[in-house]
Amino acid sequence: CVLSPDQLQTISHVDELPPACLSLLPIPEDNLLGRVFVLGTQVDGATGELFIYANGTDINGQPLELSDFQAATVSVDDTPVAYTVEAVTAGDHILSLGLITDYSTSIGDTELAAISSVYENILTLLPQVFEGEVLNFSDSVVVRQDWTESNADLLAAIQLDGDMVRNNTAFYDALGTALQRELALDSDGLVERCRPAHMLIAFTDGGDNASGTYTAAALRPIIDESNTVMIMLGTLAANSDALSELAGSNGAFAYAYDVSGIQAVVQNWSQSLSHMVKFTLSPATGFDSGVIKISVPGQTVTVSRPVDGFCEVGP
Repeated sequence: CVLSPDQLQTISHVDELPPACLSLLPIPEDNLLGRVFVLGTQVDGATGELFIYANGTDINGQPLELSDFQAATVSVDDTPVAYTVEAVTAGDHILSLGLITDYSTSIGDTELAAISSVYENILTLLPQVFEGEVLNFSDSVVVRQDWTESNADLLAAIQLDGDMVRNNTAFYDALGTALQRELALDSDGLVERCRPAHMLIAFTDGGDNASGTYTAAALRPIIDESNTVMIMLGTLAANSDALSELAGSNGAFAYAYDVSGIQAVVQNWSQSLSHMVKFTLSPATGFDSGVIKISVPGQTVTVSRPVDGFCEVGP
């Protein structure tokens, strides 16, 4: 199965692929649904309380709401402890969010518009507790919108970039540039932002064939040490195993034949972001020296330790 860039640009749906090409694609799969996501944690320097920010879906894939989290069991070293949980408050400075889009030659404008729609849905549903940046990539990486709390600026930045030069796929360089600035760009990477929660959402339709600075192996410790929630989205020739490996246990991935499949998979998870909550545990629970877990029916998630202890709660 060999398609020219011009042929690929005319394909807007997987059904338009020749059978010989379709048979070579991975089987669609994802692990987005039926999971609680710990977006970040932080200890209040004044009170010593632990804040845990979370969202998720139930085992049927439906968004978990505040009432579901109020019925959760929180344990330290497998002993249930008291907690409070509330919806996050608009205006809190909780989340740093990176959005990455593949602009390689294999991606058509129709597909890019569909990914913009996915990102627009996420930006619209998220409570106003985040800052964001937008990066596009092909064989080079472009920061289209640097860090801002302006949703209007972010929504504008995710729209089709007609000036982006389409070439090969430097996927790992795009992820690395978003996470930590190593390419002489005058701004912070995601893991350098002083907020308790970090999330990076990236879309690609192919395997990496142009990165010169980062590798998958080099990205892994950056992701793990920062507890960044990686949401990896892929279509067509994207490597689902690579997406899963990059997501790790803290994030998630979705592979579908085309963007309409991604839209369907991501919808309920995106809706769950609008129900983001904050758990509060007192120092008396012993969280500072124990293993913290949050359990809702059908699933349990282990809470990673705070990594931004130098950051203060609030602006």
